[in-house]
Amino acid sequence: MGNDEWTRIPLLIKSVNQLISHSIKELFDETGLTTPQIMVLSTLGKNGSMKLSDISEKLNLSNSTISGIVDRLEKQDYVERIRSKEDRRVVYVSVCEKSKNIMHTAIHEKIQESLRKKLTKADQGQIDDIIKGLEILKELLKD
Repeated sequence: MGNDEWTRIPLLIKSVNQLISHSIKELFDETGLTTPQIMVLSTLGKNGSMKLSDISEKLNLSNSTISGIVDRLEKQDYVERIRSKEDRRVVYVSVCEKSKNIMHTAIHEKIQESLRKKLTKADQGQIDDIIKGLEILKELLKD
């Protein structure tokens, strides 16, 4: 592979990520939440109460990044930290009532519907190529 491809692949990934993030941000502008905050709330909505480290693992973000996001969500009454009764050192993050109201807007469904609308411009061959390319990339990036 030439030098051009090695440069182009990460730039394309970054560009696609930015476009998806922008799309998600537009969907949720009225909430005042950031994309990472919505990702955390969505993860908690799907999985229930979780430890910070488990959220970090699910979202592939560092513990310190997740901790900062949770701090801000906690200040806005979207989540709360709850100490485990069995082991006081373990802290779980749980959604508050305010978050449940946002979850009723079906975060995942909104995101999927937005992506579906954007991809209606593609024909079936292009959709198949996108899926195949993403599956190949995912396999190659696995450790």
